[in-house]
Amino acid sequence: MIEESVVFWIGALIFALSSLMFTFLGNRNSSRRYLFNSHVFVSFITTISYCIMALGLATVTAESGDLIYWTRWLFYAGSCSILTFDIATIAKKPNEKKAEVAIFTTLTMFCGYLASIILTVDRWLFFGLSTAAYIGMLYSIFTKSSKDSSEISNIKWFILVTWSLFPLVWVLAPTGFGIITVDITASLYLALDIVTKIIFGIYMHTHHTLST
Repeated sequence: MIEESVVFWIGALIFALSSLMFTFLGNRNSSRRYLFNSHVFVSFITTISYCIMALGLATVTAESGDLIYWTRWLFYAGSCSILTFDIATIAKKPNEKKAEVAIFTTLTMFCGYLASIILTVDRWLFFGLSTAAYIGMLYSIFTKSSKDSSEISNIKWFILVTWSLFPLVWVLAPTGFGIITVDITASLYLALDIVTKIIFGIYMHTHHTLST
């Protein structure tokens, strides 16, 4: 398995290119410019995150001796809140629901950061709080409205299935029980980031127009 720093640099390059891609597509399609610009920010934030991890900045060492790159969760607070706000907008949620979804997402990631930086058993308290906030976010998104369509339902289930894999990786990684190594952890997170941000972003642009 390749070292995690190589995985991080690959991730930084991929998301830097996706930032350029979404910028180019946004300039070519004014009707979807808001969505494209939104995903430019998501990709750019993720690029910064991967650069910081590739440089080995701001880490803690788990009992196994593996490094824990806790800054990932702070950047998720920004990028994932943008994503869930857009999803709530596409689902035509009222403004208060959009804010609720974004706040729950931020709390999920912030508690995930606390759970990652704490090396004692206390980390499971914050993992539990992160899980509670995540369930709150899902509840806000899954609340049905008369404007829901089959495509919106597909998006909701995509979020449920793919996003729920992140805490599973956390539990298996050095942050949790340490069943998988840090390089495998980095590769799994990168794969999930590509699916939930780039591939999902392209899907959103080809199927939806975001009205503001």
